[in-house]
Amino acid sequence: MAATEDAQSQAGEKVLGDAGMFAGVLCAIDGTTESLAAVEQAAALAGPNGHLTLLEVTSFEAQGAYRSPAIAPLKAKGILDQAAAIAKAAGVGTTSEVDPASPPSRVVLDWAAERDLLAIGAPATSWFGGMFIGGVAVSAEESFTTPMLVARTMPAEPRFAGRILIASDGLAGSDELVELGGRLARAQGAGVTLLHAIGLESKARRRRVEEQARRLDLDVDDASQVRLEGGSARSMIVETASAVGASLVVMGSRRLKGLRVIGSVSRRVVHQGHCSVLLVPPERLHARATPG
Repeated sequence: MAATEDAQSQAGEKVLGDAGMFAGVLCAIDGTTESLAAVEQAAALAGPNGHLTLLEVTSFEAQGAYRSPAIAPLKAKGILDQAAAIAKAAGVGTTSEVDPASPPSRVVLDWAAERDLLAIGAPATSWFGGMFIGGVAVSAEESFTTPMLVARTMPAEPRFAGRILIASDGLAGSDELVELGGRLARAQGAGVTLLHAIGLESKARRRRVEEQARRLDLDVDDASQVRLEGGSARSMIVETASAVGASLVVMGSRRLKGLRVIGSVSRRVVHQGHCSVLLVPPERLHARATPG
């Protein structure tokens, strides 16, 4: 148990570094606008000292003698070259990889395991995004252990300037999530809105969120900075992100198993949200807060 806790602590400290905290990033790309936006946004998070591994999974569409890759070799090269050019323009180094194995979700998880961040395109039109976050990959979502950026295109610059929404559940571990969101905002020059969806819970959770707001130097009475509101967490996150014009939502993921994953808050936000989402699994949050 002690060894496990030490490993989780080290993982948490790895994520909660300074600017450029996501130095090693795996970008799973398929040529869609969303997956290329993931490269652009991952480069902003990695910083000039970071490195992006650009991975294209060309899993076969069918088995047997007439099988062919989902993405033809020439097209795959063109997509990788385009992604590499995006990263180069941002001053970030890259390595390009092609993997024909299946299923795509497992291939990408294996590649991402030793990295600081996995970046993919949002599932609306992204081939891999749909495969990974959709029903085909429920089992994969149960086991991901790397922070995951699910990217949507932005109308202006790729950096997360403007506003970042941090969704805190007020539980143990949320202090580290809020700290991570705050550091990201400072590194990107963005404002912060802290959101807590109030439900049937102890008062200690609300007190913890109010303390988190104070640590971020936010005004609890300013609705543009702190929102403590009743209602469904997934609805509140989506609606608040839209209302404040957030470019990024930072939230934890409890990785619910089995059928419960279909109703998970993080899954609904990824599918229904209008901006990019950064999901942080529990292993990357070293819970120092006292139980609420």
